[in-house]
Amino acid sequence: MGLTHLGQIIKHKGLDGNVVFKLNFGINFNYQKTKSLFINLNNSKVPIQIEKIKKIDSYHYLLKFCDLNRREETQKTINKDVFIEQISNKSNLTELSKIIDYKIYEDDKMIGFIKNFYEKNQPIIFCEINKKEALIPFVNEIIKSIDHLNHKIHVKIPKGLLDLNQ
Repeated sequence: MGLTHLGQIIKHKGLDGNVVFKLNFGINFNYQKTKSLFINLNNSKVPIQIEKIKKIDSYHYLLKFCDLNRREETQKTINKDVFIEQISNKSNLTELSKIIDYKIYEDDKMIGFIKNFYEKNQPIIFCEINKKEALIPFVNEIIKSIDHLNHKIHVKIPKGLLDLNQ
């Protein structure tokens, strides 16, 4: 059985065992049909049954696990990676193809635009930034938000990453 990395549990919500889960960018997640997830606990992917999932926004979900009814019981899941049984790469390709020609913003300043993408083990976007071609990993640490309505992507590019592209 293959697993797909979905994202990470980022915090508690309330006292009754609810947690907030942040979905990785580029993943189309059919949360209504999800009955269980795998949590990386002690370097092992442990299946946990889902009681309910509620979508908060495009990338955040409220999770309630079966049999974990108190904040203390869910503490071990905070900041842990979340996986699901293999998802087709077609969903990533669909998401990435939508963002071609989007403008790239860093600190509210337009710095370039997306020209294309490459999908293999880790998605990479081909960009033009400051009139130079650049390759940027399509990961949560860099891609902060995607505004499909205005065709914008907000990023925080690590110092030195663009220097690697020269």
